Amino acid sequence: MRILEYALLVVGAVGLAACQPTPRKDPLADVPQDVPSGSTFTLNQRVVIPAGSPAVYFQDAHLVAQDALRPHYAFCKFGTDDPASTTREIKPQPFTVTTVEYDQQASGPVGESVSLTRMNLQTSQKVQGYNMTCGLPGAAESTRFVTVSQINGAVGTYFTLKRLF
Repeated sequence: MRILEYALLVVGAVGLAACQPTPRKDPLADVPQDVPSGSTFTLNQRVVIPAGSPAVYFQDAHLVAQDALRPHYAFCKFGTDDPASTTREIKPQPFTVTTVEYDQQASGPVGESVSLTRMNLQTSQKVQGYNMTCGLPGAAESTRFVTVSQINGAVGTYFTLKRLF
């Protein structure tokens, strides 16, 4: 009799498990190419772009030199397209993503081929010309676009990315 009871219990448990709904894919899942125009990058602490340089690099929540970027880790570059002859101090402020460009065959920080996500930015005073470009160094396992989590991991506490849904 006990065997019959256990068999019924197992059949009942399997039957209940089969009735469970299939989990739905989270529409906010962390996927590449998912930073829409209108999203906001908030600079939380002062950043200094050295004279003669157009930008600064972030990787693993730290400011790093371009030649110190490590393979296998996402990086972001914040700045402008052209170097300035003087040091530029960027104070904490929000930047709105005006447009996003995806380039699957871009030239990476040391000349390698890489997939880059370039977010063109505008200050709250409508000043344009800044951008945040993120990707994976060419030595990463595969050339692919970064996710929002990878971007946040690269910039750390320097920036907060708030996606527009």
